[in-house]
Amino acid sequence: MKKQLFTAIAVLASFCGYAQTKGTNALGLGVSLTSNKTNGTSGTGTSEEQQKNTYLTLGYGHFISDNTKLGLDLLYLHNKSTSDNESQNNTTNGFGGALSYQKYFLLTGKLYAYAGGTAGYARTKLTYDDPANENQVVNDAYHAGAYGGITWFVGRRWAFETRLLSATATFSSTDQTNGSGSPVVYRNRQSNFDLSTDGIINDLGFKIYLLF
Repeated sequence: MKKQLFTAIAVLASFCGYAQTKGTNALGLGVSLTSNKTNGTSGTGTSEEQQKNTYLTLGYGHFISDNTKLGLDLLYLHNKSTSDNESQNNTTNGFGGALSYQKYFLLTGKLYAYAGGTAGYARTKLTYDDPANENQVVNDAYHAGAYGGITWFVGRRWAFETRLLSATATFSSTDQTNGSGSPVVYRNRQSNFDLSTDGIINDLGFKIYLLF
């Protein structure tokens, strides 16, 4: 879940040369939908687990100079997990934000390379669907990193971008309680560093921006 939340900042948008000038603004929306189903067989019978994830980003960018953009992304995550054990069915909602800096470099025609940095915060909260199970798991995570990729400009007002590589450091704090307002019964602190050069395969996606 945490990895999805942070690697999900995998796509931002860029603009054509004539739209990458100082003072240009951009609004954008990114959507990622995934669904996973697992079936198992044992001596006691069969089992099935299913997860559905929705991840949305709403972004704003402003060119502080030609080919240089500062950006802000607001993040929302919704996860639904179901299994044969209905008491373990749960829902996770998350939100967060990230600031970014990107620099663009012309390769050829309408194709650009970009490099940048980002820092942000996200919180997720897991609750169980069974009213008798009041357990809650809250995760707070902070991240900072660098990334790069390729942008393709398809028109004066539209562009597509994908991330090819990234290096991200993350610190997260997880607390579990037996219900809203209850004392913490489990606490975990974790730090991670991820270096990825396969984003074009695992994290392929795009965001569309409107320029003005």
